[in-house]
This record gives sequence, C-alpha cells and structure tokens, in this order.
Amino acid sequence: MSMEEEEFDIREALANGEHLEKILIMAKYDESVLKKLIELLDDDLWTVVKNAISIIMVIAKTREDLYEPMLKKLFSLLKKSEAIPLTQEIAKAFGQMAKEKPELVKSMIPVLFANYRIGDEKTKINVSYALEEIAKANPMLMASIVRDFMSMLSSKNREDKLTALNFIEAMGENSFKYVNPFLPRIINLLHDGDEIVRASAVEALVHLATLNDKLRKVVIKRLEELNDTSSLVNKTVKEGISRLLLLEGHSSS
Repeated sequence: MSMEEEEFDIREALANGEHLEKILIMAKYDESVLKKLIELLDDDLWTVVKNAISIIMVIAKTREDLYEPMLKKLFSLLKKSEAIPLTQEIAKAFGQMAKEKPELVKSMIPVLFANYRIGDEKTKINVSYALEEIAKANPMLMASIVRDFMSMLSSKNREDKLTALNFIEAMGENSFKYVNPFLPRIINLLHDGDEIVRASAVEALVHLATLNDKLRKVVIKRLEELNDTSSLVNKTVKEGISRLLLLEGHSSS
C-alpha cells in the first residue's frame, strides 16, 4: 500500500467513524500517522475533524507536549465550527485540558469569555459549550470571570441570564462551594419578568439541589411557596418538586 493510499484510508475511516481504535494504536507508535491526524484538523468534513480530535486527545494524556499546540488549534476550530457534535468534541477537549493542564487553559479563559461577549450568535453558542466543560472539569479556573457571571444574572438580556445559569450549574457539578455566592441572584430570578428565565432558574435550582442535601430542603420550600401565573413555570416547578421529594425520600430511608 502506498503512503497516499494509507493517508486516504485514514481520512476515509475518520469520515465514517470506522477503525478509530486501529488509528489510535497506529498514531501512538507511528509519528507520521499522528502528524497526519494533526493535518486533518484542517479538513473540510466535520466528522473527520471530530474523530481526529478524539484520537489526538487520547494520545495527549501520555504526550503532554501536544496540549499547547492543540489548545491554540481547538480555539480556532471552536470559533468556526458549524456542527454541534464537533463543537461538543472540541468542548470536551477543553475540559480534559482544564483538568490535565490547568495553567495552560487559565490564560485562555478571559479570551474565550471575550469571544462570548462580542461574538455573533454561533460564536456565543460554541464558546459557551467550551466554558461549561471547563467549569465542570475545573471550576477554579473560572475565578477570573465569576464577576461577569454575577452581572450576566442581572442582565436585561435573556440569553446572558440563561448562559450564566448553565455555567453555574456546570461549576456545581464539581464542587458546591463555587455555587454558593450565586444562589441569592438565582433565587431572585424566580421573580424575573420573563417566564423562560423564571423556568430556567427553577431548573437550575432543582439541578443544584440534587447535588446538595441542605440546599434541597431550602429549594423545595421556595418552590412550594412560589405562586406563578405561567403554565410553563408551574409545570417546571411541579416536576422539580417531585424530583427533589423523590431524592429526599431516598436519602431519609
């Protein structure tokens, strides 16, 4: 088999999501295959790029020298990604690096957030995926933009509020102490003028309450006292209370 045929085979396999384990083994032991995978990060087909990223990130666990060039590459891919599965793969890679190489990712947080703030709709969505994965993997890295989350919760813009709620939920999955400062603001959103924001605040509180016994009791009480005129909010409240009461029953039995 000529080198050209082999290269074509690798691209075709990545495009179809086939023989990924085989390609991983080849790339671990053959530098030229790894080099080919890195080149394929510029491919026009998103499935090729997505599968190349997934393989390279497995190799990076034992080849830390790959992290720095990958961080720069992933950032440029994130901004132009048009496919949600690719965006999710890129975001997952950011999460892995946040855990394995936090000092590298730390300097990227303000840049990511600036792109979220000034970017178009697609950029905002893509960057929020990455920031959520980073928040989940290593919430300490989000310290530099915590104030921004606070102001987003008070923003007049619905999307800002919803995005901030997602970030905070993601941080809560790793360690609850990062969530505490936001709770009063989230509770305030239960009285927001926008029913979608109110329903999202209910969902966020319910999700966080599933992670913390003390908060669970407080949230159940708050939701039981909530008297909302919106059918959307009331449906979300009803489902949330049921879910939390079920957890309470399990924890007390």
